[in-house]
Amino acid sequence: MKTSKPTKKRNNYNEDILNSLAKKFGYSVDYIRKCLRDDRKGIMPDVIKKEYKYLENIAKKAVETKINTSE
Repeated sequence: MKTSKPTKKRNNYNEDILNSLAKKFGYSVDYIRKCLRDDRKGIMPDVIKKEYKYLENIAKKAVETKINTSE
């Protein structure tokens, strides 16, 4: 009997936010992703995660506002 191997969860990040963070902080998009996955430790990864969450919440609110005003 074969045991099924658990699949790895893939994170989908907002590419616009990734690009803007890379431009703002001067890091590569790959480094930003690694910071968000907790592959990097330190002060800057914490700052990047905090900024990403902030921008993601703003984007979600903007979408919800747009949806609610178009009804």
